[in-house]
Amino acid sequence: MSSIVGLGRKDYKFSNWAKIFSCKPALYFQPESVDQVVELVKEASNSKTTLLTVGSGHSPSDLVMTDEWLVNLDKLNKVINVERDPSGLFADVTVEAGIRLYQLNEFLAEEGLALQNLGSITEQSVAGVISTGTHGASPYHGLISQQYVNLTIVNGKGEIIFLDSKNNQDLFRAALLSLGKIGIIVKATIRTIAAFKIKSSEEVITFDELLKKWETLWVHSEYLRVWWYPYAKKCVLWRGERTNEPISVAPRKSWWGTTIGRTFYEALLWIAVNIYPPFTPIVEKFVFNRQFGSVETHGDGSFNIQPSVTSLSMDCLFSQFVNEWAAPLNNGPEILRGLEHSINNAAINHEYYVHVPIEVRCSNTTFTNEIDNTPDLTNRTTISPGPIRGNNLRPLLDNTPKLNYAPLDDVTNSQLSLYINATMYRPFFTNSPIGKWYKIFEEIMGAAGGKPHWAKNFIGNVEWSDLSKFEQKQDKDYYDGEMKGFGSKNREWFGEDLELFKKLRKENDPNGVFLSSKDWAIRNGIVDIEDF
Repeated sequence: MSSIVGLGRKDYKFSNWAKIFSCKPALYFQPESVDQVVELVKEASNSKTTLLTVGSGHSPSDLVMTDEWLVNLDKLNKVINVERDPSGLFADVTVEAGIRLYQLNEFLAEEGLALQNLGSITEQSVAGVISTGTHGASPYHGLISQQYVNLTIVNGKGEIIFLDSKNNQDLFRAALLSLGKIGIIVKATIRTIAAFKIKSSEEVITFDELLKKWETLWVHSEYLRVWWYPYAKKCVLWRGERTNEPISVAPRKSWWGTTIGRTFYEALLWIAVNIYPPFTPIVEKFVFNRQFGSVETHGDGSFNIQPSVTSLSMDCLFSQFVNEWAAPLNNGPEILRGLEHSINNAAINHEYYVHVPIEVRCSNTTFTNEIDNTPDLTNRTTISPGPIRGNNLRPLLDNTPKLNYAPLDDVTNSQLSLYINATMYRPFFTNSPIGKWYKIFEEIMGAAGGKPHWAKNFIGNVEWSDLSKFEQKQDKDYYDGEMKGFGSKNREWFGEDLELFKKLRKENDPNGVFLSSKDWAIRNGIVDIEDF
């Protein structure tokens, strides 16, 4: 038996963060070097088994479930090199790809550096955060992968391959959103910038006021989020800008950030889910008033100044299902009005209830697709808005609309992607019914030019699912909220990009080492049934 196989654990049980899905892999590995990763891939190929790489497990779906070999890169967490630009405005930092973002952030802070943009959390690994298309909330910044200058992967043949805009460009575009199907990312170089602070405001506005200001709201703040509370008919608008001003003495207080508030909130949700669903709107209104107050404060929000990581990170609260889609931002009012109508009618008829907030964000995921990634630093300072990109390439499986690129000083709504995130909590890890709500949500998002986020609990349709056709499954064969799949839709949506992704996958993994999470991959058309 290979020495590397002897290091595998046989008694390991993996659960994702939300504890919705779990699996017992045949063997669980934590390699400590790139050489061990190479050895592990070659042994998997010889043994005709599959490898699945997992990080923090924050995806609420079954994307990273396997009963074969599971690999975690937490021990590949070293910083390899820091190459500072003479301007002092950015530095390219090379790391082993298993390092978690919070670990990287701690190192960068000591070096006077920072990541340019973040998603909602910092638990993910450097490899994992780009593998499903994680993004932030900004009209200037796009996918987190736009900050990556290069990647080093181990493919299914055990080869170590260096990828950047000039070397293996197509494979680089595939690996920037790989779903774990291209290879194991072992190193990455990320373009970081001088550490910065964010001056943010948080305002309560009505839902109608949000839609009235839609045309002018999105492009005037570097960082921006909206949390929509449909039963309260209100929203919370958070906006942030870079600043040199001193840090606030203390961050804002959070009611649900306290032990009592958090537990009470979860208990209210449990009652609404398990005993009396019509209680849900009352819970929302009560929690909104406790957390944000009952008075509209639009135009009069107080300011808070914190380090960038503190400002951009969010409290995800409880275990949850999440269904998130991206669509053109210009279609936002149509989408939100449709969702509002459906939510209100469902409550009147006691068909379903939604949890809050429904998160509304935007990103600038337009690309020039230029090979040269030399940044233009003209007139730029340490607090200038906008990215210093690590690459200008659109990942092959980027789910956002293909919109026309515009320079930073000329960005309009027509260049922006809208993200809408429908979260349904699982209070004390009990399931909430999601099938009816997510079906309506997906119909409205799909009709408005949307596509689902790869890591989330999208459901789909038996008519689109490749797996249901293979197994002859019907609607009645699925439990509430179970993924049915988007196979034919993904072929329609991604077209030649998906075909190129599949071609590159087969070339780099001819023996199917990374054909794990089989059902998920087949039902969504990422791999073909005949590959197995």
